[in-house]
Amino acid sequence: MDEDQTLRFSLRVPRELHERLTSSANESNASLNAEMLRLLEKGLAGEIKQAPDRTALEQLFPPQLIWRISRFKDNAGLPSNEEAAKRLIKSALDERESTKDILDKLNQMFKSERDLRILSREVIAPHAAVENIQYGNGYVWFSTRNNESGAIDKKGKLYFSGDGNAWDYNMDYYNPYENQAPPKKNKENSFGWDSPPSDLDDEIPF
Repeated sequence: MDEDQTLRFSLRVPRELHERLTSSANESNASLNAEMLRLLEKGLAGEIKQAPDRTALEQLFPPQLIWRISRFKDNAGLPSNEEAAKRLIKSALDERESTKDILDKLNQMFKSERDLRILSREVIAPHAAVENIQYGNGYVWFSTRNNESGAIDKKGKLYFSGDGNAWDYNMDYYNPYENQAPPKKNKENSFGWDSPPSDLDDEIPF
């Protein structure tokens, strides 16, 4: 090692540690100085590998946000700052989503999962914007904090109301593939689940 790339400094260590270092150097057939350098480099490399998540958070967020995340973690009884950050970010994203965004998620998931209980558990119930959920005979209805409401029936049809209407009171059909929803259901012909239309007569377990 070049002399101009090294520094000399005095280091006091406990006698027991000195004996362990000497023994380790003898086993490695190295000088005491070389063995100490090897162990220091190994220890520092291990520290970096053991805490990648911690350093990642510190790189992403300023100290005041780390403190707030840690406080939320303690209050919520979460196991780590990483889990707390995930919860906070999800909640913030949920708050920015509209009722139609939730309906779009239901539509996408219905392609692979048709059990309305599972759809409700995975998409509706954990969403931060959802305030109320009602289960009927073949449908799930929900309302959100912005006074809107949505629903999905057992056929995968979606419904939306910008006024927060109840399931059986003049909700719009919602087509996620069009910019505008089709015309509203006729209130006089609006159906509750006591008198479903003929295309819903065949029962699907719910």
